[in-house]
Amino acid sequence: MRKLISIGVALFVVAGVMTAIPASAATISNGVKCTKLNQTTKVSGRKYKCAKNPMITNAKMKWLSNDCLIAANNFVKAKRDSAAISEKYAAQIPVIDLGIANETANKAEIQLKLDEANLRLTAAKAQLVTTKAELAAATTDANKKILTTAVGSINTAVSSWTAAVRAYTSKINSIISSIRNLESAKTIAMSQPTRLATSVASIKETAQLLCTRGL
Repeated sequence: MRKLISIGVALFVVAGVMTAIPASAATISNGVKCTKLNQTTKVSGRKYKCAKNPMITNAKMKWLSNDCLIAANNFVKAKRDSAAISEKYAAQIPVIDLGIANETANKAEIQLKLDEANLRLTAAKAQLVTTKAELAAATTDANKKILTTAVGSINTAVSSWTAAVRAYTSKINSIISSIRNLESAKTIAMSQPTRLATSVASIKETAQLLCTRGL
């Protein structure tokens, strides 16, 4: 009889232990309240920590998985970094606009000089044709000498104005390239915040999934 009682007590204790372990384990999961900050435990190989969810304002202490905490902290950092980067991009836009305005004004100024150089070049070439014709028709040595000197001077002028046209054209092309680069930089500065916001939203979604209550 005494032996049966001992066996019964032993079975009762074992049964109590077996039911107590799953009950205790079941109480520890994402979102379950805890009382000791930074306390850690492991349930079914998964690590949990008593902490405040950094994604929530005025959060209370709760059990959170390591995966949840890592993802939540990643979101907080991404959100902070995104805000700082977006602010820098926003500050760049007025500077870029000023650069575009200055380059556009510079281009207009150089274009006037190019137009003038082209007119002078065209006139010099026409004068060269006329002077060469006069030289070919000259009958006296004196006229030939004068016209030969004139042809040489006009050739020099043609060369000078040709060089000026090339220089102004090159400068304008350089300005156009600079304006395109500035416009490209402005496009990036205006679109990047939206891209960052999309990325941050994705990181938040992942964190919310990993921090699902009961997980």
